[in-house]
Amino acid sequence: MTATDIARVEGYTIPEPGPALKSRLWRLRYWIVVALAFVAIVALALARATPSSSEALSTWNPEPDGSMAVAEILRDQGVRIREIGYLSRALISDPDATTFVITLPSMLSDDQIASVLEHPGDLVFIGISRDLLQALGDGLSYWTDQGYAFSAACDDPDAIAAEFTTASSPRIGSDRIGGTTVCFQDPNGYGTYAVIDQYERRIILITDPVIAMNENLSKEGNAALVLRALGKHRTLVWYSRALDDDTTLVVPGAPGNPGGPPPREIEAQPGYLPTGTGDALFALGLAGLVAAFWRGRRMGALVSEPLPVIVHASESARGRGRLYRRAKSTGRASAALRAAAAERMGRRLGVPRSAEPPALIAAVSRASNREAAAVERLLYGPPPTTEPDMMVLAKELDTLEREVERP
Repeated sequence: MTATDIARVEGYTIPEPGPALKSRLWRLRYWIVVALAFVAIVALALARATPSSSEALSTWNPEPDGSMAVAEILRDQGVRIREIGYLSRALISDPDATTFVITLPSMLSDDQIASVLEHPGDLVFIGISRDLLQALGDGLSYWTDQGYAFSAACDDPDAIAAEFTTASSPRIGSDRIGGTTVCFQDPNGYGTYAVIDQYERRIILITDPVIAMNENLSKEGNAALVLRALGKHRTLVWYSRALDDDTTLVVPGAPGNPGGPPPREIEAQPGYLPTGTGDALFALGLAGLVAAFWRGRRMGALVSEPLPVIVHASESARGRGRLYRRAKSTGRASAALRAAAAERMGRRLGVPRSAEPPALIAAVSRASNREAAAVERLLYGPPPTTEPDMMVLAKELDTLEREVERP
C-alpha cells in the first residue's frame, strides 16, 4: 500500500498534482508581457518626471502662485538655477558669479537675515519686511498703503526697460543720499523697486512678490524687471524657505566661519529623498494590491483535515500548566482554578453562570457549612504570588468542592 492509499484511508485530502512551472509560465505569458510593459512605462515616467512643488514662489511650482515661468525663461537663457529650502544648503563657492535670491524674507528670523546680509555677492529679495529694512540700515522706511502703478521715474536701466509694473504694496522709501535708487514711486516717494549699491555688490528689493508669480509675469513690465534683475549672472541660487528651516547661511570669511570654505557636509533634512520617490512607492503599492486581488480570488475556503495524532485533553492541560509554571504566571493559573471550581459547584447547586458572586458565595456557604467570608476568600480573594501559595489554594478548593458534593 502506497503513502497515497494510506492517506486516503485515514481521511486526508490529497491534492491533485498541479502543472509544471514551465507550463504555468507559458499560460501566463500574456499577463507577464503586460506586467513588464507596465513596469517599463512607470519607470520611464518616473525617470522623465519633472519635480513639482506647491510652495508659493517655488521654481518648481506651475500653479498661479509659483515661479516656474521665471525659472524656465532664465534656464533657456543659459542661467543655471538651483533651488534650496534651507539656508545651510546654499554653499555658494563663487559669490561674484552668483545671484542669491531670497523669497518672502518676512518669514526669516533676525539671525537668518543677518547671515544672508553677510553674503558678499548680489542679493535679490522678492518681498520685504520691516526687520529686513532695519537690518539694511538707517534711511529705509516701510509703507503698506495701497498705491497705483507708476512709471519707473529713475535712472536704473532695469526699471527703465520695464516702464511699468503691477506691484502695489508694500512700498519702500529711502532717505539716503546716493547709493540707493527707488523706482516706481508714488507721490509720497515710496516705490516698489529699490537698488542698493553697496561696496562691490548690489542688493535689489522687489517689494511685492506677486510680480514674480506665474499669473502676473506677462502683465505690464513685470517680466522685463524680474528677468533682468535675476539674470545678471550665469548661476542663480533660489531660496524658497522650508517650513522647518532654522539654519543660517554659511559665508566664507564671515565671523561665524572666518576664512574657511563652505562645509562639504550638511545636516540631513526631511526632504532628502529623491524626487519621485513618493510616486514610485505609490505605484509599487498599487501593483501589490492588484496582485493580491488577482491571486487572492483563486483561494477557496479553508479545508478541515483530521490531526495526524490524537491529543488528549489531559495532555493539553498538563502542557498548559507547564507553560504557566515556566512563565511564573501564578495569578493566571489560580484564576483558572477558581473559575473551574466555581463553575462545577454552581452547576451542582443550581446557581446559573450569569448569577452574581454573592449568590454563589451564599449557596456554597450553606452547602459546605462554612462562613461566607471564608468562601469568598477562596473563590474571589487576592491571587497567590508564589507557587507554594498556589498549591495551597488548589488543595483548599479541592476540599471545598468535596464538602459541597457531600450529601
